[in-house]
Amino acid sequence: MPRFCGEVSSAIVGMMTDFNFLYLGLTLGLAAAAIGVTLALPQNMRSTAFYAQLVLMVGIYIGFALAGLDEAAFVTRASVSGVLVESLSALFFMFAGLMVLTQRPWALGVLILAHGGVDLLHMLVGSSHSPDWYEFLCLIYDAIVGVAAIWMLSADTAKN
Repeated sequence: MPRFCGEVSSAIVGMMTDFNFLYLGLTLGLAAAAIGVTLALPQNMRSTAFYAQLVLMVGIYIGFALAGLDEAAFVTRASVSGVLVESLSALFFMFAGLMVLTQRPWALGVLILAHGGVDLLHMLVGSSHSPDWYEFLCLIYDAIVGVAAIWMLSADTAKN
């Protein structure tokens, strides 16, 4: 097995030792609710709703970096490097989202899926500023909502 696959599987297995299926259910429910609410919006507002979700996704990691966590998952003080990395990542996603918002709104779904890649990266490096369970659940949420965004916004673009 390639080294990368081994790291991913060990990260997931390590996370599963503390896994709570209630969190998984809540994550799936949140994803379904986000998709349902977005579907209920007029077509011309759906891309804005997905952009708002993207901004919220990257903002959560900035909040984690600002708060910081110790080994027992208690809030401590901020890590300057963590805040810097998360802020640069957030700026990238926010500006990229603005660039595609009106011309290629379906690309917002691609950006949400790309944020899932950031979640995977957090899992692999063992990000110290967010809870162990969070990255995996965020990855699941990003995958579901990202695919739904591509589907909904592609259909909206085709109708216009």
